[in-house]
Amino acid sequence: MDDVEDFSIIKMRKPQLFNYLKSVFPTKINVLLLLFIVNISLFSQKREIDKKIDSISFYLKNAKGSDKFLYLKRAVLLSEELKIDSLIKHTSIEYAKQSYFRKDTLGLTFSVNKLLKHFQLKKDSFSLAKAYHLKALNLKIKNNIDSTFYYFHKSKNIYIDLKDSIEIGRKLLSMANLQLNEKDYLGGEITAIEGIKYIEPIKEYRTLISLYQALGNALAHTKKPKEARVYYLKARKINKFLNLKYYREKNFLNLSTNIGMTYKDEGNFKKATTLFKEGLSYDSLETKYPAQYEILLGNLSSIYFEQGKIEKAIEGFKIVLNSRIRSKNIYRQSVSHSFLAEVYLKNKNYSLAKKHAKKGLELARKTRNTKQILECLMFLSKLTKGKIAKKYLKDYIKLNDSLFTRERNLKDQFAKVRYETDKKDKENANLKEANTKKQLELEREQQQKVIAWLLAGVSFLFIGFSANIVRNRRKKVVFESKMKQIEVREKERQKIAKSLHDEVAGDLRMLHLKLEKNNQSEEANSLDIIKENVRNLSHQLSSESFEDVFFKDQIINLISDFFETGFRVKVEGIDSINWQEINNAIKRILFLSIRESIQNAKKHGAAKNVILNFNEIKKIIFIAISDDGKGFDLSDKRSGIGLKNMKERIEDINGVFSIESEIEKGTTIKIEIPKNGN
Repeated sequence: MDDVEDFSIIKMRKPQLFNYLKSVFPTKINVLLLLFIVNISLFSQKREIDKKIDSISFYLKNAKGSDKFLYLKRAVLLSEELKIDSLIKHTSIEYAKQSYFRKDTLGLTFSVNKLLKHFQLKKDSFSLAKAYHLKALNLKIKNNIDSTFYYFHKSKNIYIDLKDSIEIGRKLLSMANLQLNEKDYLGGEITAIEGIKYIEPIKEYRTLISLYQALGNALAHTKKPKEARVYYLKARKINKFLNLKYYREKNFLNLSTNIGMTYKDEGNFKKATTLFKEGLSYDSLETKYPAQYEILLGNLSSIYFEQGKIEKAIEGFKIVLNSRIRSKNIYRQSVSHSFLAEVYLKNKNYSLAKKHAKKGLELARKTRNTKQILECLMFLSKLTKGKIAKKYLKDYIKLNDSLFTRERNLKDQFAKVRYETDKKDKENANLKEANTKKQLELEREQQQKVIAWLLAGVSFLFIGFSANIVRNRRKKVVFESKMKQIEVREKERQKIAKSLHDEVAGDLRMLHLKLEKNNQSEEANSLDIIKENVRNLSHQLSSESFEDVFFKDQIINLISDFFETGFRVKVEGIDSINWQEINNAIKRILFLSIRESIQNAKKHGAAKNVILNFNEIKKIIFIAISDDGKGFDLSDKRSGIGLKNMKERIEDINGVFSIESEIEKGTTIKIEIPKNGN
C-alpha cells in the first residue's frame, strides 16, 4: 500500500475504522490489535510532523551569520515536504528577503520558482503576486529597469484583484520610486498619487509617509518647491504615529532635509539653515544615522559657501569628508574633495585646493564619476603651471571633446532617422499593395465557390449562408492583414521615437549642460529649442503600449499630460466598453486619434473644455470628441495633415470618421469602429 492509501485509512474516524477492519478481519482480537497498530502509527506520524515543524522554527530563529542562507533554504525544503501552504510561503519569502539584501540573484530565483510552483499547485494568487514582486527585485539588481517596472505592475494588478490595499500601495510606491530614479517625474507623480488614494483611507502610515515623500520629490524636481513642501509637511505630521523609534527618527531627519531644500530652492537660506541645524541637533546623530548626518551637514555647508562664510563651509565639508572616509564611501569622498578644492580655491589657499583636487580626481576615476573628474581637472589646470597645467587642461579638453564628438554626430543621426522613416513608409506602401492583391484573390476565391455551389444545384438559402461565411472569412483575413500592417508601422515609429528621445535628446541635453557651464548661454538657449523640438517629435511619433497598461489608464495618463488651469478634459462612458475584447491595434488608433483631437482643440481651437464620450451599440464603438473652441469653416479645403492622417487611420480599419464644426461654436469629431474590424 502506498503513502496515499495509508493516509486514507489513517484519516478515518475510529468508529469507521473499527467497522472497516471488522469487515476485513473477522476476529475481534485481530481488529483490536490492528487498531492499536494504527494508533501507534498515527502518534508516530504526528511526532514526525511536529519534529519537522520544530526544525523549521529552529532554522528560522537561528538563521544568522554564516549559516543564515543554509538554514533558510532547509526551512523552505522542509516546508515543501510538509505541504503546509502558510509555511511554504513564509519560508520562501524570508529566504528571498535575505537574498535581496545580499544582491543574490540566484537566491531570489530559487524563491520565485518555489512560489510559482506553489501557485501552480494551489492556485494561490498571493503566491503569484509575491513571485512577480521578487522577480521585479531580481531584475532591479540586474539594472533591467523596464522589466522591473513591468513585474511590479503585474504584482500590483493581482493585489487589486485580491483587494489588498496595503500591497497595492507598496507596489505603486516601488513603481513611483523607479520612475523618479529614471527622471520620469510626471509619471512618478501620477503613480504616487494613485498609491496615496489606496493608502490614505486605511492609514498605513509607514507606506503613506514614503508615498508623500515620493510625491514631494517629484514636485521638487519639477521646480515646484512650495507644492513639494506641502507633502513633506503632511508626511512629518503623521510620522509621530510610527511605533518604531528608529523609523520615526530617520524619517524626521530625511523630511527636515527635504523641507530645508525647498526653502533653499526658494532662496530662503535663513529658514533652510534653521531646519538643517534642527536635524543636526539630534543626540548622537553622527553614530546613529551617519548618512543623514552627512547630508544635513553638507547642505548646511553649501549654504555657508553661497553666503560667503568660507571658513564655516570648509569646516563642515571636512567633517563630512572624514565621515565618508570612515564609511568607505569612495564615490561620495570624491564629491567632498571636489567641494573642498572649490572652496579653498575661492579662499586663495592654493596648496590645499590642489591637494583636494588631486585626491578628488583619483577617487573620481576609480568610481567613474565623470562630473567630478572634469571639475577636478579644471581646478588642477588653474592650480598648476607650465607643462603640468597644460597636461591637466589637455586631459580636460580630451574628456570634454569625447562628449562633444557624440554631439557632432547629431546631424548624421537626424539624417539616419529621416532615412529610416522614409524607408519604413515605402515598406508600408508595399504592404498595402500586397494587402490589396490578397483581397482581390480572396474575392476571386469567393466567386469561384459561389459558382461551384450554383452549378451543384444547392438551394439559394444555402448559397447565401455559404457566401456569408466566405465574406466574413475574407473580412477577417483582410482585417488581420491590416492589423499586422498597422503594428509594423507603429513598431517602427516607436523605434524611431525611442532613438530620438533616448539618443538624440539625451545627447542634446548633455551638450546643453556643457554650454551652460562654459557660459555660452545664447548657444545653450538655441540648443534647448532644438531639444524641445526633438522631444515633441519623438512624442508625436511614439504610440502607447496596450500589452501591459489598460486603455483606460492610458487615457487617464493622456489627460494628465494636457492638464493645466483653464483647460479641462471630461470623460464619459469609458467603462461601458470592455476594452480587453478590443484588438490592441484598434486601441492604438483610437488613442492616437483622441490625442490629436485634444491637441487640436487646445492648440488651434483655443478651447477651454473637451468632452470624450464613449459608447458601444451592437459591437460598434462610438466616440464623440467635442470642444467649445472657436471652430472652423468645413468648406475650407486647407485642413491640417493631422485630420487627414486621422481619417485615413480610421478608414483603414473599416471605420467611419466625420467632423462637425462652426465658427465660434466649437468642433465635434465622431468616430465609429467595429470591434473586430467587420
